[in-house]
Amino acid sequence: MRPSLSRRFMAVAPIVLLATLVSLSACSSSHTATAASTGTKVALGTNNPAQGDCTTNTSETATSVGYAVLTLTPNAFQAEIQLQAGPPNTTYGVFMQQVPGSCPQPQANGGTLVTGSTGRGQASTTVERVPGATTFYVQLVPTGQGPPDYTSDRISAAA
Repeated sequence: MRPSLSRRFMAVAPIVLLATLVSLSACSSSHTATAASTGTKVALGTNNPAQGDCTTNTSETATSVGYAVLTLTPNAFQAEIQLQAGPPNTTYGVFMQQVPGSCPQPQANGGTLVTGSTGRGQASTTVERVPGATTFYVQLVPTGQGPPDYTSDRISAAA
């Protein structure tokens, strides 16, 4: 006599459930690896090197005022910048610094970031990656000239 449909289902259901869980686990771990490779979140703060100083590493030890997600590809340097505690209604030039090679930048090469009435602003920018550069960071300079108000932590990569 053949088992009823519900008994066959009960015998197969745990196997299907286990296969589904293994499959979902594999998908989420590959998604995590992809998410990690999309960029590095770094602090954005008021620790700034002297104007024109591209070698001093300024790590944010004070309270940060925002963050930047820095992403490197073989041909590009990308930044998603979130300024969360700046002065209201201020325009900043975005300087995408690459060391060695294009630092200091003579002008804002990443466009502008403008804060609203609450001092918050965001910018998304991409520049061509400089061959041989191994250190990358962003700076926000008021009205695009003069010393920076905010500098991100740096990320490093092989040339």
